[in-house]
Parts: sequence; C-alpha cells; structure tokens
Amino acid sequence: MDAAKRLIALTLFGLMALSSAAAQSAAGTAENAGLPAQYAATAIGQGGATSGKSFGVNIYITGVTNDEEAGEYKAVLKEKGPDGLVSALGKAKDLGRIAPTGSVGTGVRFVRIRPTPDGGQHIVMVTDRPISMAELFNSTRSRDYPFGVVVMNVDKSGKGTGTLAPICKIRFNKKGELEIEHYGQKPFRLANLRREK
Repeated sequence: MDAAKRLIALTLFGLMALSSAAAQSAAGTAENAGLPAQYAATAIGQGGATSGKSFGVNIYITGVTNDEEAGEYKAVLKEKGPDGLVSALGKAKDLGRIAPTGSVGTGVRFVRIRPTPDGGQHIVMVTDRPISMAELFNSTRSRDYPFGVVVMNVDKSGKGTGTLAPICKIRFNKKGELEIEHYGQKPFRLANLRREK
C-alpha cells in the first residue's frame, strides 16, 4: 500500500473504530459539528489520464454517521466484504453531496468529523458509488470499485487541504488491515479548499 492509500485507510479505520465515549466528543452530532456546511475547492489531477486536469467541486455536509452506525458498517465490511458494505450504505440516508461544478453530484452516506487541536476539523466522507466525473474518464469503470472517498483537513476558519478519490475499492486484507485501492489514478488534490456556508 502506498502512502496515499495508507493515509486514507488509516483515517477511515480510525474514525470507524472510535469508542462510544470518544465518538461523542470526537465525531459529535450535526449540531456541534457546525452543520449544515458547504465547502468549495479546486480538484487537481495528480497522475495518469487526469494529471494536470482540474475542475471546481462543491462539497455539502448535512449530517454525520454516529458511532453505532460506523461500527455496524465496519462489521459488515469484515463479514460480507465490499458488496455487503455497498448494500448497507445503500439503505442509509444521504448525509451530504459531492458535486463537480455544473453537476448534480453524488450523495454521500458516511460522514465522520473529528475536531483537531488547532480548533479545526478532520472530515472523512464515503459514498457507495463512484463520484460522477464522466468528462474526465475515458475508460469503463469497474464494478469492483464502487466507492468514492473524500478526506478534508480544515482549520478553525474553514480553510485547508484535502483529497478526492472518486473510484475506489475498500476492503480488509488477509491481515485484517483496511485497504483502499484506487482505480487507475492517484486521488485528486483539493486545492483552495474553503468553507462557504
């Protein structure tokens, strides 16, 4: 696993594995996480067919996944694999949306928010289907990569950095480690990330 994959995997695993007590203070509720929220950024390709390409993206967050739900998703992924997680997320309500400028975008079913020591937030968002960016991809998407993942780190003013991985596979390997595999390219870098609402 390369550094980018390991970072996202460890982030996602860490948020899923929060204890109930920690989750109450770390992930919190929509109210104490300052929601609803709207972010804007420029997504910049870092390799492959998308290298150097960029586009605007809006990110909306209306709710958070609680600790009990996160634990259930983790158990489903371990027991039933990615297909089981797709099914479980498909039954959940949208907690946000990721929308390239000019498009309706893709609903997000998993959102975890953790406060950082500087008063900012670490945000992880997962959708159970690829994020719609048809204009950027010429190849056929694989059914084996049914997830999209966004990770953002913002300061107390709402500005920061992040990554957007539109086509991913999420699974536990034989060692019990959570892995995220990207389909054909590195994650997009989210530049000029800022909170607008």
